Amino acid sequence: MTQDYKKTWNDRYGGGEYIFGKEPNQYFQSKLSLLTPGTIYLPGDGEGRNAVYAAKKNWEVTSADFSTVALQRAEEFAKIENVKIDFQFMDLINEDVPKNKYDVLAVSYLHFNGKNKEVVHKKLGESVKVGGHLILECFSEKQIALNSGGPRKKDSLYTVNELKKYYSGFEFLEAEDILTQLNEGEGHQGDAYVVRLFARKIGNRNE
Repeated sequence: MTQDYKKTWNDRYGGGEYIFGKEPNQYFQSKLSLLTPGTIYLPGDGEGRNAVYAAKKNWEVTSADFSTVALQRAEEFAKIENVKIDFQFMDLINEDVPKNKYDVLAVSYLHFNGKNKEVVHKKLGESVKVGGHLILECFSEKQIALNSGGPRKKDSLYTVNELKKYYSGFEFLEAEDILTQLNEGEGHQGDAYVVRLFARKIGNRNE
């Protein structure tokens, strides 16, 4: 990732309010409630809203982001809420992620462009233990027509089939592209097209 990209997100997270609020993503919250607490990985978790929620529900949480400002704010949030979280600075494009380590991988609005989408998501899929779960919500390609949040470039958005390809080795319990309404701070507001996946890992790549 470039220094310009890092500066963009540091600047965006540098305001007074939490961009996406302090409440967890609703889809993440609903699916996490179905699972038994264990280890969970939250890449691109920003200011820590999902990480703090999971930690309060007795999950062992690892939260990663590329923005040092977001990580600082997330650490402050966790301290206020009196929860323990392993926060990591991570360049997901260029750095390795531990393999077969986590019971749950939770991805909320993690957007890359072009080839980097495949690189990152395949890498993240390998971080999940066999039998573990994926919870994902990202913006659909159809979101390009709306202004409620998300990238303004189509190649940074997703389709269900594209994500299924990246997460080979998973059994998809739920996979849909739907219109929903977001109310997540100033960053995500209003009607939005999202892709949602809830899946269980049944094998490693190339097995």
